[in-house]
Amino acid sequence: MFIKGWLPALLLALCLVSGVSAAEPTALTVSDIAFSAGAEIPVAGWVPAPAHQRDINAEARRLGLSPPLFSSSVWVRYRFDRTVAGGGHVAMTSDFMRERYTVYLNGIDLYRTNAGIGDGNLGWHRPAYVPLPDRLLRPGINNLVFRLESADARPLAIGSVSVGPDMAVRALTNRLLFLETTGPEIINGVLALLTGGTLLLWLVRRQEPVFGWLVLVGAVWWFRNLHYYIDSAPFDNALFWTLTTDSIFVLMAVVYGFAATFFALPHRRRVIIAAFSVCGLAIVVRHGLVAYGHADTPSFLLTIPVAVATMYVLALACLRTRQIENMMMLAAVAAATGFGFHDLLLATTGTAGTRFYLQPYGSLLVFSAFGFALGRRLLLALAINENVNEVLAQRITDAASRLARSEATRRALQVANAIEVERERLMREIHDGIGSSLITALAVAEHRQDSPGTIATLKRSITDLRIGVDSLEPIYGDVTLLLASLRHRMERELLAAGIGFVWKVEAVPPLAWLDAVAALHVLRILQEAIGNILDHADARLIDVQCAPARDHGVEGVVIIITDDGRGFDISARRGEGGREGGGGRGGGGRGLSNMAARAEALRAILDCTSAPGKGTRLSLWLPLAN
Repeated sequence: MFIKGWLPALLLALCLVSGVSAAEPTALTVSDIAFSAGAEIPVAGWVPAPAHQRDINAEARRLGLSPPLFSSSVWVRYRFDRTVAGGGHVAMTSDFMRERYTVYLNGIDLYRTNAGIGDGNLGWHRPAYVPLPDRLLRPGINNLVFRLESADARPLAIGSVSVGPDMAVRALTNRLLFLETTGPEIINGVLALLTGGTLLLWLVRRQEPVFGWLVLVGAVWWFRNLHYYIDSAPFDNALFWTLTTDSIFVLMAVVYGFAATFFALPHRRRVIIAAFSVCGLAIVVRHGLVAYGHADTPSFLLTIPVAVATMYVLALACLRTRQIENMMMLAAVAAATGFGFHDLLLATTGTAGTRFYLQPYGSLLVFSAFGFALGRRLLLALAINENVNEVLAQRITDAASRLARSEATRRALQVANAIEVERERLMREIHDGIGSSLITALAVAEHRQDSPGTIATLKRSITDLRIGVDSLEPIYGDVTLLLASLRHRMERELLAAGIGFVWKVEAVPPLAWLDAVAALHVLRILQEAIGNILDHADARLIDVQCAPARDHGVEGVVIIITDDGRGFDISARRGEGGREGGGGRGGGGRGLSNMAARAEALRAILDCTSAPGKGTRLSLWLPLAN
C-alpha cells in the first residue's frame, strides 16, 4: 500500500526535477524587436528590447514606435553561440508564447504553430519546444527569430527563451508543461468533483450558506482554470478571453465572501458588499483601459486595498477564536491571494519568482482547508455523539436502577400493607374473641366472688393479652414508644399492689431491626421482670431507665429495671437449672432462662444481679444494628 501510494508521487517528483543537470539550458538575455506585416524577416527597423515581453505593443509604444494594435505581427530576434550545447544536439524552449508563432533559424522557416492568421487555437499555455537541426546551425553565432501574430485585442507577448542541449531542454519543457498545463488540468478535474460534492452537501443543508459559497468558489475557479489547458475555446476566442480575464475579479469576490461566511464575521455582509463592489469597479475600469488601447494592469491594482483589508479582518477573527481550522483557512486564502498577485506580476513583467502560474493551485489549498475543517467538525460531532450515547446509556442504567428500586419499594409497601391489614385483623380477632371471653370470665368471677387468686390470674391474663396486642402495633424501632406501651398496661397493676413506678427514659436512636416479633420478645422480657417483682420481691419501688450505651465498642440501647425488694441468691437459682437464675412465675427457675432465651434470639445481652435483702437489678442491652 505504501509503495503503491508513494511510487507515482516519487516518479512525478523525479520528472519535475529531471531537468536539473550539469548542462542546464542557457536563457537568452539579448533581443531585438521589429514590426512588419510582411512574410519575410525584416532587414531594417530592429530595436533593442528586453529578452522577454508580456506586452510587446506596450513596449513598442514606450520606445516611440507606432505598431498596429490588432491583426498585427511582431518579430523578435535572439542570438546564441553554438557552443552552449557542446558537441551535442541543440534545442530551444520558451515558457510563454501568445497563440500563433513561427520560428526561424538563421533565416530558415523551421517551425510554426498555425496554418494562418485565422487559426483560432489557444496555445499560450503550452511551453514551446523546437529542436534546432545540426545542418542549420553555424559554428559560431546563430540567429533565432520569432514571428508572433494575433488576430484580436490580446497583446503580443513572448516569454523567457532558453537554448541548450536537447535532453536538458526537453526535460525543462516537460517540467514546464506539467506545471503550466497538466497540473491545472488535473486540478480542474478534482475541483469539478469537489464542487459537485459540495453542491450535494449544500442541497441537503441549505441552512448552512458556507456550502453555497464554496460551490460558487469552485464553479468560478473551474471556469477560470479552463484557459490554462484547453486548445480551443468553447465559443468565440475574444469573448472567452474577456470572460476569463474578468473571472479573476469575480473569483476574488466570491473567495472573500466565502471566507467571511466561513469565519462567521459579525459584519460579513459589509465585507461581501465591499469585495463585490471593488471587484465590479475593477472590471469596468479594465474594459475602459482596453477600449482606449491601454494596458489593464491598473484595474488589478484596484483590488489590493480590499485584499489587504479582508486579510486583516480575517486575521483578527482568527486571533479571537484561535482554532486550527480557522488558521488553516486564513493561510489558504492568503496564499491564494498571494498567488493571484504573483501571477499578475508574471503576466505583466515576466519577472515573478516562478516561470508558471500559481493561481490554479490555490483552489486545492482552499478546498483542502475546508475539507480539514469539515473533517474536524465531523470528528467532533462523532465524539459528541459517542458522549451522548454514553450519557444516554448511563441515564438508561440509572433509570433502570431507579425503576428497580421503585419496584422493590412498591412490593415492600404491598407486603407492609398486607402485614398491616393482617395485623389489624389479628388484633381485632384477639380483642373481640379471646379478650371479650377473658373480660366476661373476669366479670363472672367477680360477681360470684371467686377466690382472689382466680380473679388475679384473669386480670394478669388480660394484661398479657393486651401487651401481646400492643406488640403488633407498628413502632418503627422506637424503644421509647415500646416502653410507654408497657408502662400504660402495667402501671395500674403496680399501683394496685402499692408499688411506686419511677420512669427515667432518655432519647435513644431507633432500632431498625425492631419489628413486631422482636418487640414482643422485649416486652415479654420486661413483663417477666416486672411480674417477678410483683409476685416475689415484696418491693415498694420500681425504677425503669433507658439510655444509649456501648458494649465493647458497639453502639446500642440499654434498659435497666431495678427494685428495692428482698432479692435472691443468683447462684442458688442458677443451680436449679436456670441460665441466669430462677424463680418467677415460670417456676422451677425457668423465668430467667426464658428471658435469656428471648435475649439470645434478639442478639441482645441480658444481665441480672441480686442478693438477699438488696433488691434486684436487670439490664437488657440492645444493639443498634442487628
